[in-house]
Amino acid sequence: MASTLTATSFNIKITEEHIIRNSVIKNEVTRTITGVKNIDHRIVTCPNTTSIDLFNLDGINPGAGTFPSGSLQYVRITNLDDTYSVAVTISGSQGNFTQELTPTNSVFIVSSNVTSSNFDGSFGDDIEAVKIYAISSSVDIEYTLVNA
Repeated sequence: MASTLTATSFNIKITEEHIIRNSVIKNEVTRTITGVKNIDHRIVTCPNTTSIDLFNLDGINPGAGTFPSGSLQYVRITNLDDTYSVAVTISGSQGNFTQELTPTNSVFIVSSNVTSSNFDGSFGDDIEAVKIYAISSSVDIEYTLVNA
């Protein structure tokens, strides 16, 4: 049976607003991703002092928690905890890098192209996996992944 799903659009809208003494500073950025065929959205609990694979991008075909690397268009990872940080590790075949994700904040990934060394004009690697490590306590993580 052939797929009956048609590609759709995914809309992203980021609003930044700051009010100081009745003066409003507001910035809005919008982006539309076309040709979207797969979206993955999950909330998962990462146990205390444990590393979990959030998702993998080294598969040829999409499957449970696995997506083709070249199709990645957008990822938002949000730490839903209001107290504890997590470590987000982005890995490629040539290395990895880790960033702290503080409580109630998000990190965005908008391309699978990475380098884990000094940038020399080309990225040279694709993201293969994204992992979460709960540093001090169990933490709830939400993510949305869009590929086309």
